[in-house]
Amino acid sequence: MEEFAHSMGMSKKTIYKFFPSKDEIVKAITHDKLENIHHQCECFRSDDSMEFIDKIKSTIGYLTTEMQKMKPQFYLDIQRTMPDLWKEVDNFRNEKVMNDFALMVKQGVDKGIFRTDVNVQVFVLMYAAAMRSIINPEVLSHLPINISQAYQSAVTVFFEGMMTEEGRSKYRTKLHEPMKEEGTV
Repeated sequence: MEEFAHSMGMSKKTIYKFFPSKDEIVKAITHDKLENIHHQCECFRSDDSMEFIDKIKSTIGYLTTEMQKMKPQFYLDIQRTMPDLWKEVDNFRNEKVMNDFALMVKQGVDKGIFRTDVNVQVFVLMYAAAMRSIINPEVLSHLPINISQAYQSAVTVFFEGMMTEEGRSKYRTKLHEPMKEEGTV
């Protein structure tokens, strides 16, 4: 706690004025992180100035970066010591993230990037089930890869399988282009 207070440039006493316990700090940081993730994904999806493939690439790149920031031990600790918070995180993944994902998939179908012969709701449910299974602290602790590598692998399988030939070709071309920094054109 002392290290955290020092990194924030304040005393532990000042922090405890705002947060009655360490658990409350973890909850506040987690809730803020989840809302920021949701907001950024919404921004990518609703940015009409971006090509659809760039929206996918930016969203996946952003989520991968965010996942790299969190160590698997953090997920395990939350799941074990704060089950109510873990349930909130899991609910967030199941509700907001899957809703955002479904909207993006529908956009992709409308743009001809994703196949029309695959039911969007079934695809989203399959994706959600795979993410719950793979992006799981217990599962990840047995894999020789980190959370972002696991996510990247799953996304590649799902997105490329859902794409039309034209969409897959555009995606693979864009995949090798450098990412644009946020706020640049």
